[in-house]
Amino acid sequence: MNKIHTIFRDEKIFHVIFASAMKKDYTVYPSMIEGESGIIWSYDNVQVTSIFDDTHPVQVTTSKCNDLSICVWYVSSIWQFNDPLRTNYTLLGELNKWTAVSQQRFVSITTNIEKTQTTIVVQGVTTEIILIGIYHSKFQSMIVNCTISSTSGQANLMITPTNVVCS
Repeated sequence: MNKIHTIFRDEKIFHVIFASAMKKDYTVYPSMIEGESGIIWSYDNVQVTSIFDDTHPVQVTTSKCNDLSICVWYVSSIWQFNDPLRTNYTLLGELNKWTAVSQQRFVSITTNIEKTQTTIVVQGVTTEIILIGIYHSKFQSMIVNCTISSTSGQANLMITPTNVVCS
């Protein structure tokens, strides 16, 4: 079993847990991957997310992660807005990619001082449409279409307590 993580400039960390050809079952906790609590989902279904913490570990089993199949889970930290509902959200990443959150695709993640809006700058090829998974406590897991601008080669994914939009 291996783990990989990506660190952005503002210290947001995303983990990948990979398992294959397992000979025994494991229970994986955030501390085992030098991580913190967050949201976890499997590579094959971004629509189904779970809490990943000391009371909700991931089960890596020989029946699922064996010689005939692989298992890949992604873990993202949960962030919180400073609104009355304390809205939680996280970037799940780009669909259909082995590295769901990469520095080449997501060039910056910035939250305003008031903690009421986060802007994620998405890099790509002109007019490319990128499918991005977002977890938002109001909407649960959702997929957002981001179209890369023909002028800047980027799109801005904006998350607020009440909305998720890409422009």
